[in-house]
This record gives sequence, structure tokens and C-alpha cells, in this order.
Amino acid sequence: MNEREKTIFMSEQEKTLLYKTSIILRKDTSKMSLNDIIEELVHVIESKQKMTDGQIKNRN
Repeated sequence: MNEREKTIFMSEQEKTLLYKTSIILRKDTSKMSLNDIIEELVHVIESKQKMTDGQIKNRN
């Protein structure tokens, strides 16, 4: 089954998740494993948290 055929069987929720993760990670996530997607999302969240923490420290 090719990638296009796989998307036919995806639920709307799965399609939405695929679309949103692709936007957040700025890459095509359709061929990534779920574990890889989660790992990269965690990295993005942690990076943004560090930036936010740094901005708060600079204000004080």
C-alpha cells in the first residue's frame, strides 16, 4: 500500500494530527514513526520553554 492509499483509510482526526504536526515540525511527518514525531515534538516544546524561561529571567 502506497502513501496515498494509506491516507484514504485515515480518520479525520489522524489527518488533522498529521497536518498539525507537519506545521509544528516544519517537515513532512507522513513517513515518520509515531515515536519519532513525539520525540521531535518534545524537543520543540522543551526549546520553547527554555526560550520563555530566558525571557522571564531577563525581565527581572
